[in-house]
Amino acid sequence: MTRTLLPELHSPATRQALAEAVLTVLDAWGIHPAKQAELLGLADIAPLRQGQPLPDDPGVLERAGHLLGIERALKQLYPDDPASRHASLMLPAAGLDGHPPLLVMLSGVEGIKRVRALLESARKTDRE
Repeated sequence: MTRTLLPELHSPATRQALAEAVLTVLDAWGIHPAKQAELLGLADIAPLRQGQPLPDDPGVLERAGHLLGIERALKQLYPDDPASRHASLMLPAAGLDGHPPLLVMLSGVEGIKRVRALLESARKTDRE
């Protein structure tokens, strides 16, 4: 099995807490459950809704980490405006060739990483 960067992620309790956190974010974004599963690289999120931990799969854990990173960047870009924070995922983005970030994220882990990088660079530019 491929090891993750953080051995603690192999703990079922940690993976359960991560599942709860990422589902809270995806719910706040207004993402349909089938698309939530797709973003996480899972066939179904029902087990997570029933309290099961995320699978001990490096790909799933990587996706979850990037999704939480995207939410962190959005909170820093729109600290007082949750509606704009979440709506921005649905609107065309110049840095993504005019595609909405959600559409890019649904293309796979590389798309998720691309959106995260864009938001983090925007966050850094916003600070300067």
